[in-house]
Parts: sequence; structure tokens; C-alpha cells
Amino acid sequence: MELLIAFLVGGMTNLAVASKLEEGALLPYIKKVGKKRFFIPGLLVDFFIGGAAALAAFSFFEPVGYAKIVGTSVLAGFNGLTYLAKNALSKATDADPKTLDEGYQKIIGSSADKN
Repeated sequence: MELLIAFLVGGMTNLAVASKLEEGALLPYIKKVGKKRFFIPGLLVDFFIGGAAALAAFSFFEPVGYAKIVGTSVLAGFNGLTYLAKNALSKATDADPKTLDEGYQKIIGSSADKN
């Protein structure tokens, strides 16, 4: 039951965030702009991505109690892979969280400079 709650809350959160970014298509499709083609995931795929992120966060952190399950699922669904990657990295190492955040900002900054 807890896994189902986590999946649904994470999916609905990601759906709410993605619905403002997408064009409102339910199913995935390919959009052609000029000579380029772009994959538009659609709202259904966004729901499943948020649900999968919430399930992954649930397995990483094992929250106890419905309030913590909902809170973890909302954060995972809202932030998606960024949230999971930073927290998995902090659990995998004994480094200071401030040091991890500085390293993360360097990575993000260097990828933004390339674009």
C-alpha cells in the first residue's frame, strides 16, 4: 500500500509540474520543427517518470509513516533525477554535504558553459 501511495503521489506531482511545461498532450509524440525532430514525452510518460522517481526515493530512504512517505514522494516527483542523484551521492560517500553541493554546482556550471 505504501509503494502505491508513493507512486501515485510522485506521479501526480511530476504531472502537475510537467503540465505547465508541456503542450498538454496525453501520449508521447515526435514534434518536427524545421529539420529537427523533438520527442515530446506527453503527460502519461511524465506521470510514470514521477512515480518511478518516488519509488526510487522510497527504496533509498525507507520513510516510516504516511506523512514522510508523501513528503519524500512529493520531493522526488518534483525534482526528479536531480534530487535522487544528489541524495544517492551523499549516502554513497562520507563527504560533507557542503562539499558535495559545491562539486555538484561545478558540474552544472561546466555543462552550462559548454552549451
